[in-house]
Amino acid sequence: MAGAYVYTPAIWPPLATAIILAAIGVYSWRRRAVPAALPLVGVSLFGALWVLGIALEAAAVAPATKIAWFRFQSLWRAPVATAGLCFVLEYASPGRWLTRRTLVLLSIPVLLDMLLVLTGHAQRMWGRVEVAPGGSVVAELAPAGVLMAIYGVGLVLVNVAALLWLFVRSPQHRWPVAIILLGHFVSRSLYIVDAAQLPWPMPIDPLVFGLCMSSTTYAIALFGFHIFDPRPAARRAALEQMREGMLVFDPQWRVAGMNRAAKGMLGPSAASARGKGAAEILSVFGDLSARLAAVTDESFEARMRTGAGDRSYEIDVSPLHDFRGLLIGRLLLLRDVTERKAAEAQIVEQQRSLAMLRERVQLARELHDGIGQVLGYAGLQLGVVHDRITDGQAAIAAGQGADATADLVAAENHVARLSGIVEEAHADVREYILNLRLAPSEERPFFATLQHYLDGFSQNYGIRTGLSVGPGVDEHTVDPAAQMQLFRIIQEALSNARKHAGPGRVHVTFEGLDSLLRVQIQDDGCGFDPPRAARGGDSHLGLRIMHERAGQIGGKLAVQSAPGAGTCVQLDLPLKASQPEERR
Repeated sequence: MAGAYVYTPAIWPPLATAIILAAIGVYSWRRRAVPAALPLVGVSLFGALWVLGIALEAAAVAPATKIAWFRFQSLWRAPVATAGLCFVLEYASPGRWLTRRTLVLLSIPVLLDMLLVLTGHAQRMWGRVEVAPGGSVVAELAPAGVLMAIYGVGLVLVNVAALLWLFVRSPQHRWPVAIILLGHFVSRSLYIVDAAQLPWPMPIDPLVFGLCMSSTTYAIALFGFHIFDPRPAARRAALEQMREGMLVFDPQWRVAGMNRAAKGMLGPSAASARGKGAAEILSVFGDLSARLAAVTDESFEARMRTGAGDRSYEIDVSPLHDFRGLLIGRLLLLRDVTERKAAEAQIVEQQRSLAMLRERVQLARELHDGIGQVLGYAGLQLGVVHDRITDGQAAIAAGQGADATADLVAAENHVARLSGIVEEAHADVREYILNLRLAPSEERPFFATLQHYLDGFSQNYGIRTGLSVGPGVDEHTVDPAAQMQLFRIIQEALSNARKHAGPGRVHVTFEGLDSLLRVQIQDDGCGFDPPRAARGGDSHLGLRIMHERAGQIGGKLAVQSAPGAGTCVQLDLPLKASQPEERR
């Protein structure tokens, strides 16, 4: 009716509380499939009706209107408390405590309370209801009201017990539970202040202030800690289940947190490790302090000594920045790569074994083409010598002395030529044996093996050798399968230089060029004409062998030489490229 309400600033606190409750209700309704969301919708709805009744009571002018809104408020107190308990039970242990039977039992007192108010038996709840001189409604509890007050205290105790149980059992829920408990404590304390008419220093009604504080704590738990959002829980579960150890450090390299995998790797729990320095918590890796201080955003490997043997870990360090770009900490990931490195070593060894099998096939072909042809030629020469000696003996028997002498001289020349061929074949066989004894392997790194071979080559043939390895080139630059072929190409180049060039010095150079590895074998021998040698057929078998080997590993071989100017064999090989299969 007109003039029944007036504006008063006292309406704003309850209206602000209603807005907070409405936001909580809408948010919870949108996530109603999540356990505990629907009971919180009930809390928000009933609580909003309660505080709206408080606002209208404050704005009402007529005492009868104030009393009517007071009774309206009383309709929602029990539903709010009951819905709040349902929320806590379902939030603490979904599906365990809030059963249908529990819900029916909790609903009975609420329905009885509302029935008494709605059917005009409010006197059973309050013995006397009147408007005080200050405009507030004062009521004395009747027996039914006392019972409902006791019921409300019981709900509060169950609420607190369930929340404390969750606080102890689930560390990830401790902050939101603590905030909700704070809201319960404040609101119930101020409810007692309001009911007992105790002194209150603030201009805001203590009951309204308590409801506002309780609603705010629920909003903080809901929006600040995302208690209905499964993503943070999924993120926490993923961090705990991940196999990589994760440590979070502050800007001073003190431990701020760690996951379960890191605890299993390092030993101490997250609680005992918190606040310790990186040097102490990572002492099992030796002294990493200087190395970590120099790391910006990269990974490196470290070894951990354990009773069961050393283990290899890949350590990733990433800086953590806030929205202003300031460094607030560092994230360190520990990845156990022991099994991976063992598998990689096994694969490398298998590649080496396969390369050795292919090398045997290649060497068998080279022996057939080289030593086999020499022995075949030696056999032909022996046949010629035999024929010459037989002809000489026949000439002597026929009294033809001059012819016999010519045959014997020819036989002697063939024997001398055969001796030189056999001596050269013997040198080749010795070189093959040396080559076979030396080959790169896991125990013998490529460059150490090559240096050993060059030293032996110098001692055997009196030719000085040198080896230069450019920056960025190491044993891992070339795949194991290609290392064997590269090693044989260098051996063949040195063998050709020894046989045909007569050098005083041979130098081997390795240089990294973008995606290529360039290998050069330079000698100061007599040199030759490469185009002419290419037309020479089997007289330059070594060049053909080197070209074949280079093609098998995807490389490109070129020979630069001129008579009197020495020779340079150059091989360009792709770095870590997938090598073609051996041609059959």
